[in-house]
Amino acid sequence: MTRASFIRASLALLSVFSLGFLGGRWMQSEHGVMNASSANLDASAQVFTCSMHPQVRLDRPGNCPICAMPLILATGDDSGGSARPTLTLSSHAVAMAGVETVAVTFRELRHELRAVGKIQYNEPSLATVTARVDGYAERLFVNVTGVDIKAGDHLLEAYSPDLFVAQQELLIALQDPNGGPLVDAARLKLLRWGLTQEQIGHLVDSRKFADRVTFYSPIAGTVIEKTIVENSAFKAGDVLYRVANLDTVWAYLDIYEFDLPWIRYGQAVRLETEAHPGQIFEGMVTFVEPVLNDETRTVRVPIHIENANHALKPGMFVSAVISAELGPDGRAAATGVEGKFACRMHPQILKDQAGICQQCGMELAVIPGSTTDAMSKAAYACPMKCEAGKVYGAPGNCPVCQMALESNAPVSTGSGLLAIPVSAVLDSGTRSIVYVDRGMGSYEAREVTLGPRCDEYIPVLRGLIAGERVVTQGGFLIDSQFQITGHPSLFYPGGLHAAMGHVHEGAGSENGDSRSVKPAEPAKSEVPPAGGHKH
Repeated sequence: MTRASFIRASLALLSVFSLGFLGGRWMQSEHGVMNASSANLDASAQVFTCSMHPQVRLDRPGNCPICAMPLILATGDDSGGSARPTLTLSSHAVAMAGVETVAVTFRELRHELRAVGKIQYNEPSLATVTARVDGYAERLFVNVTGVDIKAGDHLLEAYSPDLFVAQQELLIALQDPNGGPLVDAARLKLLRWGLTQEQIGHLVDSRKFADRVTFYSPIAGTVIEKTIVENSAFKAGDVLYRVANLDTVWAYLDIYEFDLPWIRYGQAVRLETEAHPGQIFEGMVTFVEPVLNDETRTVRVPIHIENANHALKPGMFVSAVISAELGPDGRAAATGVEGKFACRMHPQILKDQAGICQQCGMELAVIPGSTTDAMSKAAYACPMKCEAGKVYGAPGNCPVCQMALESNAPVSTGSGLLAIPVSAVLDSGTRSIVYVDRGMGSYEAREVTLGPRCDEYIPVLRGLIAGERVVTQGGFLIDSQFQITGHPSLFYPGGLHAAMGHVHEGAGSENGDSRSVKPAEPAKSEVPPAGGHKH
């Protein structure tokens, strides 16, 4: 082969390879364009989001502009026109989440509230023996604390110059035939200064005054404090003895504020103390103090206890159990004292009939029944809180979203309240939601109004009906899926992307422009020049 023939053959072979290479590139390019066009056509109706940044919502696949993670397909709203947010999960997703559900049913809810407290004196029984004149304690008959005394028992013998003069005034007035008014005034003075009617009568009969006078107790009880000793002086107004009647005592229980719905006047209370193991003391809730302790977040509740044998001593610690049944109003049920009569000043006094309080003479007032005004006046409202939660006087449909209005009155059939397990409730602190199983992997987010917790169950006052099934396990995973896909969720009632306030690619702003989410630029670090230091 000549040199010219070799060159022609090489050029021909190069031409063949060039045409094949260019044709392949052209066909690959055309095929790629067609595939890209097809993909863009399919993706035009889809939304892609980031599992770590759900606020990112783009109209094409790719990577997250914030964290560079691959975008995932965000499912559309499966509510089917319903005002309540719903989402359908695949069977695989439901199995991976371990979703379990339970039916909403009526239950008799009862709760045993346990509390601790301390025995204290019955406040209305506290009294003092006070000196009404100046004097000197010559002899003390009650010389130790803890002694039980009765009304009329002698306490001390004292010398009082004022009483000595007052006795002389009475005897002088008795000698005057026209001294009737003076006699009455002298008698009244001695009576007001602490002498008894018997002592004054003995003075009038004997016509002899005594330089030392015995003082008697006007009350009965136990001496809990003695502030005087023998041969000591005292002034008018000084407290000589403090007395308490221990036949009845109070146990002050510390009740946390979230347990207050379980407390009601007239409830029976069982108490135990370490001093008497195995012995149960019975008491009654008299009232609830109106002030909350800021440090302990508790309210003191006095429990009235009959203590005839003085087994309970002031200062003893007690543990108490209050068994309460939940009523139809979501609070503690009636205790059985409704319809009876009680004294407003002494609530521990209960009578079956009207009358007068034997301690203060006030007329007894009837205790109101258990039916509240709120239960007798039912109102209806939209479950989605349209029109700022406006209420209606009759059932019907919401004029905004056409959903059926729900009664604001708690739901009860006389056989308990609607209740669900505590594990079914997702609580953000400001709102509580449950996820209702609508079947075929579809779940609906439902905001509910709850009552006080009853051990493992919690009453539902509004938001659910009997027979619906709620998610008891896997609720947080379902809620996270709601959040990832942009649906309203526990912490974002309007959806996360709406709450974040972002304008995403393909979505026009209020001004008509379109912006895309851009990744944040990395922070620039300044490097000092070689051999130098940056200050």
